[in-house]
Amino acid sequence: MADWIPQPLELILDLERDRFGVVVGWDHDTRRITLRPPEGGRTWHPTRYRRATATDKLRARVNKLNKEGRPW
Repeated sequence: MADWIPQPLELILDLERDRFGVVVGWDHDTRRITLRPPEGGRTWHPTRYRRATATDKLRARVNKLNKEGRPW
């Protein structure tokens, strides 16, 4: 994926942390990205990452809904 450039707000999976983030920064020279949690929060710089697959996106959505909880 050497030619792939993450796009702003694209969902990414940090492979080391097994954590989802959205792209909020990209340094073209170092190819370093900055992610933040989809729901907002502190940013971080992953070293190993890949773009989210359809399954990953579903998993991220389920995680978000579980965190929000459901009023019964």
